[in-house]
Amino acid sequence: MAEVAPESKQNNFRLLGFDGQGGLELIGGLVIGLIALYSSYDHVKFFRSTIYLNQQWDVWLIVASLAVVAIDAQLASRSRLGEENRRREEALARSREANDAAEERNRADSERNRAAEARERQAEATKRQGQGIALLRSAALLSARAQLDPSELNLIGSTGAGVMGL
Repeated sequence: MAEVAPESKQNNFRLLGFDGQGGLELIGGLVIGLIALYSSYDHVKFFRSTIYLNQQWDVWLIVASLAVVAIDAQLASRSRLGEENRRREEALARSREANDAAEERNRADSERNRAAEARERQAEATKRQGQGIALLRSAALLSARAQLDPSELNLIGSTGAGVMGL
């Protein structure tokens, strides 16, 4: 029978919908956002051009990027959770199939055992019937002998006393 692998403690940790990896992603995004917030820069260089940013505008960009990081981390966590649940369901389905196959084998074995016992009982009944027929034949033979030749030897043999005495 197939066994389901034990769950790791790492996969069971969930906080606010984040698994361990999602939580690390969120913390990393928060740290990068805080670094960006407390860094004193007011411009972004993009290819050879420079875009000057107002510090207030920069805060809103950092907040928006943190929201995107949080959403991405939560979606990834849910995706991993869904995949984990799918694997568990598949393992459970395989386990059920193995159990069903084992039960079917057990039923087939018990049916074969019942059939073998029935054959043995039938063989014993046939043997007893054969013994009974043999006794009837010997009784019929003794009876016929006594009727055809009513001598003293045949009459004693038909009652059974002579047979034992011979």
